[in-house]
Amino acid sequence: MIVQTELEFSRPVALTNLAGGEIRIMAGTDERVELARRLGLVALDSLHATVCLEPEENGGIVRLRGTLRADVTQACVVTLEPVRSSVEALFERRYARAEGQRLPEPEDIPPDGEEPPEPVVGDTVDLGEAVAEQLALEIELFPRTPGAAFSEYFSRPVDIEDAEDGVKLLGSFAALAEIKGLKRDPE
Repeated sequence: MIVQTELEFSRPVALTNLAGGEIRIMAGTDERVELARRLGLVALDSLHATVCLEPEENGGIVRLRGTLRADVTQACVVTLEPVRSSVEALFERRYARAEGQRLPEPEDIPPDGEEPPEPVVGDTVDLGEAVAEQLALEIELFPRTPGAAFSEYFSRPVDIEDAEDGVKLLGSFAALAEIKGLKRDPE
């Protein structure tokens, strides 16, 4: 059973009345809080985009071109301290109207690598969701605070020998023992 959830940042636009021109969208406070939760961000301080929808020559496909700008806060993967950054991106998507429009087969995809169009459900494209999805692709996967590095214990092999027990630990286990304060071989 598929459960339909409401999107945090929804801006549906009907394809029947494409007037052309730019459409500007901005996420409100509640939308940013919910979108930050979905994307695993500490905070999403701002999100706005400018998009343009244009029908392609064959009439069955619509091209979305846009720019987005966001100010995000993520947790550092090393220290968990907040890492603030700005995201700016240009993006493009294609949508195919389902009625009477055959979606391309994999062998029909042009060699230039352009993605096949996404099918349009009903007669609307959700600009907000397109922007949210692009933001998810643009944010840093492993954010770090300046100068944050994994401990030297994990970047070099460490050998520890406990003289009392005669146990020798190598590599990561030695590093863990050293962190816990066990004896270390004299150098």
